[in-house]
Amino acid sequence: MNDPLSRGEARRSISSLWLLPLIALGLAGNYFRFPLFLNIDLLFGSIFALLALQFLGLGRGVLAAALIASSTYTLWNHPYAIVIMTVEVLVVGALMARRRMSMVLADTLYWIVIGMPLVYIFYHGVMEVPLYSSSTIMTKQAVNGIANALLARLIFIGLALQTRSAQTTFREIVHNLLSSFVLFPALIMLAIGSRADYAQTDRQIRASLVQDSARLHHYIATWVENRKTAVRSLASLAATHSPQQMQARLEQTQKSDVNFLRAGLLDGDATTVAYFPPLDELGQSTIGKNFADRAFIADLKRTLQPMVSEVVMDKIGTAKPMVAARSPVIVNGKYAGYVTGILSLEQIRAQLDTSTAGDLVRYTLLDKHGSVIMSNRSDQTVMQPLVHGPGKLLRLDAGISQWLPMVTPNTSISEQWRDSFYVTQTAVGDLSEWQLILEQPVAPFQKVLYRNYGGKLMLLFLVLLGALALSELFSRKIMATLDLLGQLTRNLALRLATDDKKIDWPQTAVKETNDLISNFKDVSDLLVTKFDEVREVNATLEQRVAERTANLAESELHLHTIIENEPECIKIVDAQGRLQQMNPAGLLMVEADSLAQVAGRSVLELVAPEYHTAFADMHQRVLAGETMQMQFEVIGLKGGRRWLESHAVPMLDHGQTVQLAVTHDITQRKQMEDQIHRLAFYDPLTQLPNRRLIEDRVSHAMAASKRSNCYCALMILDLDEFKPLNDTHGHLVGDLLLIEVATRLTHCVREVDTVGRFGGDEFVVMLVELSASLALSSAQAQTIAEKIRLSLSEPYLLTVHQAGLPDTVVTHRCTASIGVVLFIDNARTQDDILNRADAAMYRAKQEGCNRVSFYTPDL
Repeated sequence: MNDPLSRGEARRSISSLWLLPLIALGLAGNYFRFPLFLNIDLLFGSIFALLALQFLGLGRGVLAAALIASSTYTLWNHPYAIVIMTVEVLVVGALMARRRMSMVLADTLYWIVIGMPLVYIFYHGVMEVPLYSSSTIMTKQAVNGIANALLARLIFIGLALQTRSAQTTFREIVHNLLSSFVLFPALIMLAIGSRADYAQTDRQIRASLVQDSARLHHYIATWVENRKTAVRSLASLAATHSPQQMQARLEQTQKSDVNFLRAGLLDGDATTVAYFPPLDELGQSTIGKNFADRAFIADLKRTLQPMVSEVVMDKIGTAKPMVAARSPVIVNGKYAGYVTGILSLEQIRAQLDTSTAGDLVRYTLLDKHGSVIMSNRSDQTVMQPLVHGPGKLLRLDAGISQWLPMVTPNTSISEQWRDSFYVTQTAVGDLSEWQLILEQPVAPFQKVLYRNYGGKLMLLFLVLLGALALSELFSRKIMATLDLLGQLTRNLALRLATDDKKIDWPQTAVKETNDLISNFKDVSDLLVTKFDEVREVNATLEQRVAERTANLAESELHLHTIIENEPECIKIVDAQGRLQQMNPAGLLMVEADSLAQVAGRSVLELVAPEYHTAFADMHQRVLAGETMQMQFEVIGLKGGRRWLESHAVPMLDHGQTVQLAVTHDITQRKQMEDQIHRLAFYDPLTQLPNRRLIEDRVSHAMAASKRSNCYCALMILDLDEFKPLNDTHGHLVGDLLLIEVATRLTHCVREVDTVGRFGGDEFVVMLVELSASLALSSAQAQTIAEKIRLSLSEPYLLTVHQAGLPDTVVTHRCTASIGVVLFIDNARTQDDILNRADAAMYRAKQEGCNRVSFYTPDL
């Protein structure tokens, strides 16, 4: 099988940048799950994990599976599904790569051998999920996983066929399509049927619970109303009868209704004035007891209506929880006490127990404060608030809700559904004094549904395995003739060319396949004819090829001789900038003794560092198809530097574009250019800028001054005692003095300033980037000028060297007259600035020499 995991075709056709989108789609596939029943969901995240496996390889596929499966922790409240789904991709990828197995078959083997046992161990063994639930979950996950693998493989094959990025076999396509025709319709029908059954069960539970609630509410409401009627009648009598007269009435009421344990009359101060029985079970009198602290008295005074009480602790006899029916005594429209009847709830309890026994319904009767009056729930306490534990109550529709308990970590979320229950709550009494709560647990219905659909899922799983086996058998049978044809036509041309011309072609009843076999027979007959013709032609061509080969070898020898003896450097540089070929002239330029010393090395290793960027840019442009020329310096293997000029063009070499360059040594030309430049712009004696360069720099300073808004200064210096030195000791000593003056001037100024010589004993100093303030700039120029004047006035010791004579030292004192002009912007011309500095220098001469004079407008 030509699988993409082994050949890497899919991974070359899609970028690993698709990993994040596939993970995002996988998380969405798990989030938008398809519920079957009672939290048994079909998840689709592994489809995209398996797509990542096929497109991006085993490593990224496992990473995608782990990240996608992580969402199941929030869905199911435990980490075991992450392990199962990640191991699925790991095992499937390994089987596909190493065993050359199809994805669907590999995934099926995984679930049978590893996946289903892991589900059983984790759910039933670790989390203690009941066996019927574990079996259902185990079968569901296996069916879900195989279906996802089948769908992922069909998607991959569809994309591969459309983009031609990978190859697959026709047998696998047939096998997967046949399997999908069985699996997906059955799975859809199961999902639709299970959801319909679950919806019907849900409706039945709600309808039954609502019906029970209405019936029991009617019973309790009627019972309560009868007790209220009894105490209302007693209260009406109490308004016109004395307590002694009421004693007999109370006795009659208690004895005639078993639902009254005791009956009593209390005055306006809530003290018993008549009561039956007169003695409690402890033998104490029930007359004279005060109940003024009871909270319900305020409600009686406010409403003046009969009511049933909240559950309280009895004050008469043994302390125990009790409820009562009470009715206010009204005299002249005002509250004058009340009649109470302590109630026995045994009839209500018996009715509730009888009505809820068969359906396992739980009941709880609450007072108006939410305290428990009675309940068949063992976890509730009378006179305490109703406690459900951690969870949430979901409102389903009018009159019915569902309580979902909180699921603790490492617990299957299916346990939440098993422990949940439907709830109805109805108010009892005209003043809603009591609340009747009925709770229908889901557990019995869940067990029935799980067993029902667990069996259906197992049947579907067995049908799926059978469908996969039959699909494998049918696909092999369908492809048998094509496989044989593939074997016969493999290297068909070579077999026919080597005189193996007899082929036993297969026969088949499939028309399309038979037509294909006939076409191959025709092609093979034609090939045999053509091969015979080619053999005849080859005999003639071989002789021609031998002649052409000899001519080509001779031409190559001529070309090699020309290149090896060419006085200019000829080199070939590959696309990576490595030197491939270089003739002897080039090797001489880089000081190499042989090509082996430089072959394979980057040309940039020989190029001077300051030209690396430009040379690399030139190389890339040549590879892009341009013809380039460049001058640069090289550093030879022995340290020598040379100036070279290279002419480079692109050339195709074995399908790759390389650089072919002819290079000239221009070192002498560069040296001559430098010498000409120096003679043109520098004084040959002092090596200072001459008048031409000084004038150019004055122009630049004027432009810079305009941009920076800072002053510049120009000084012209003339030596005061230079002519006597020349006349006495000659021009050689005079030249030594001028050289020393140039040195001292250079040491007195900054690097950004310029020192130059106009000629004779006249020098120039130009100061730039002074202050924006005229006064501060004048002070700065004054300081530097004084520094120069003092430096130049120091004695000069001039050593004279003459051939054949001992060295002599001439001591000379010489001062300078300095004229200074400040300028800013370019409002004045260059000649104006030079003339003003010259005028200031002459004034310094006239004032006695050895001084600094600044230009003023009166000059």
